[in-house]
Amino acid sequence: MKKYHLVVLMTCLLLSQWVLAQYSPRESMLGLRGGGSVGVTYKKFFGENFAFETVAAKDFPKEFDGMFLSALFEKHAPLAGKRFSALIGGGPTYHFKRKGVGVSGIIGFDWRILNSPINLQVDWSPAYYFTGEDGFTSINAAFSIRYILNRKKVYHQDE
Repeated sequence: MKKYHLVVLMTCLLLSQWVLAQYSPRESMLGLRGGGSVGVTYKKFFGENFAFETVAAKDFPKEFDGMFLSALFEKHAPLAGKRFSALIGGGPTYHFKRKGVGVSGIIGFDWRILNSPINLQVDWSPAYYFTGEDGFTSINAAFSIRYILNRKKVYHQDE
């Protein structure tokens, strides 16, 4: 692994810790992501309309096969109350097999199902890699299902 790949990975990890440590605790969720890739996703809200999401997944198509890690900063716009929103964002990404460093965007919808501990998200997350095997990847549309880890604490504060 080249030095700049390690620097990007460390930067993603440090940014995630900085984001999570700086703001007051809000909803945090952990779950599965499936679609153009399959893997795990962790999302942490800070404030009412901003979130940080980490995705570690495996791409399926032959030309993009391999594991990737993305750190996404997201802006949520409520559509129907606090529990259904549109989202847009982006952040750094690293593809291990391609040895590619790049940026990922994300656009989609996020839904916290009533008072249940379930969160659903459907999104499209294209990426552009500018090192390693560079190029644009547009195939990563996915559906995520997550468990809200601190639901009782958050909803008692909001209600």
